[in-house]
Amino acid sequence: MLPNHIVTTTATASGAADAPAFTGQGAGDQLVTDPPSSTKATAAKRLFTPKTDIRLAAWNVRTGHHVGQQETIARELARCKISIAVLSELRLTGSGSKQVQLPDSDETMTLFYSGGDKHSEGIGFVLSSKMTKSVMCFQPLSSRLAILTLAGTITTHIIAVYAPTEVSADDAKDNFYTKLQDTVDTIPKKDLILLAGDFNAHVGASRTGWETTLGNFGRGDTNNNGLRLLSFATANGLLIGNSLFQHPRKHQITWRAPNGKDTSVLDYVLINSRFRSSLKDVRTMRSADCGSDHHLVRAHIQLKLTRAKPKTTPTKRYDWSKLLEPALKKEFQIALSNRFSMLDTMDNVDEEEQQITNAINDCATKLCPIVRQRTQTWISDSSLDLIDQRKQAKLVNFTRYRELSREIRQQLKAEREAYWNRVAADMEEAQQKNEFRTLYTTLRRLSGKIKPISDNIRKTDGSFVRSDTERLQRWQEFFQQLLNHQK
Repeated sequence: MLPNHIVTTTATASGAADAPAFTGQGAGDQLVTDPPSSTKATAAKRLFTPKTDIRLAAWNVRTGHHVGQQETIARELARCKISIAVLSELRLTGSGSKQVQLPDSDETMTLFYSGGDKHSEGIGFVLSSKMTKSVMCFQPLSSRLAILTLAGTITTHIIAVYAPTEVSADDAKDNFYTKLQDTVDTIPKKDLILLAGDFNAHVGASRTGWETTLGNFGRGDTNNNGLRLLSFATANGLLIGNSLFQHPRKHQITWRAPNGKDTSVLDYVLINSRFRSSLKDVRTMRSADCGSDHHLVRAHIQLKLTRAKPKTTPTKRYDWSKLLEPALKKEFQIALSNRFSMLDTMDNVDEEEQQITNAINDCATKLCPIVRQRTQTWISDSSLDLIDQRKQAKLVNFTRYRELSREIRQQLKAEREAYWNRVAADMEEAQQKNEFRTLYTTLRRLSGKIKPISDNIRKTDGSFVRSDTERLQRWQEFFQQLLNHQK
């Protein structure tokens, strides 16, 4: 059952059967693309060639709620060339998706998130703009579980995990693994399954009894959470990816205590055993930093995902407000009149329409500047320098690291406030100049009134459809019940 903060809309008519429900999205939410079937990916949507190396990350970021934290995380993921990141302890409320602007670039990444009613727990996915095109479905299950499905020759399901801690009550642990098992049971056996996140577990180094699950390079002893994870993985034919590859200790540990001395392995990447050959490496990236005491875990995986449609020529957007200037307006009218006088009379209305369009575009290109849409970035170079300094301090001076973290939070709050003051001033100036198009475009962007419809469709039992075949079947069921409804 999905958490009650997820909104669904249902079309009914005269007491007819419920229509397939679409998950409600929040302001700034983005796509969930129309998926190809589980076994036959649509050729027009192929994204990656076979045997492409994808970088998957698992990272407990401690929070994504602080000002500037999402941008900092996205910047680090882009620097490490991460294609897909599973984030745990994100601490965002509700569920949905949004675009995150890279502070020092025009590029954006897509954040899918699943949280509760409070700023605690929470998980999510961050995808590169290229990888986002392969998304079939995002299912926010709870503040500890979510699943992202990617289209490909073999459909790939990535389950984001944030497990209860070792000291949590047994009931909480039992409920978590029951829900996780129910989630895995819904995935076809032929599909590729990846689990990633903070399992809060010590699986240890001993393979006795776990030979089919644990590799030769585990570390430490096994605790209660570790036994639960090993039992779950064995029952479902999953491998603990961290234990399959030999690395120095510093590239195995995923968590360091605030005292800077105690370390542990808590974050893992798991894969179903039949796809073992697709997993090429798992190790931590100590250079990645967002103010968390967890290291980023990076996995190299070969996935055969779908490709994007061929790029189309972007539509030119002219700054028509320049025509408010009398001299430029007169010049434009004369140029357009001269072009129209030279047009040939066409019998075909489509050809004539194309001539008119070309004439307007030619005149606009010469006299009206093209609008270069750049997303405003509010994080200054000074803050980015502090973030880089904190990254270096993490490895040598933990006291200085904490001081820089506090300084960064304070500076980002001030810069965020200054940004909103600039936006307010720009809107006031646009109103005074009667530039209402600029004013209302800004208002719509800030208020999030434009919300795309999600393609997440539910079956009658509340679960999501994952293929074109299931989608068509679900709509057929709906219309059969709707049109055959007896009043």
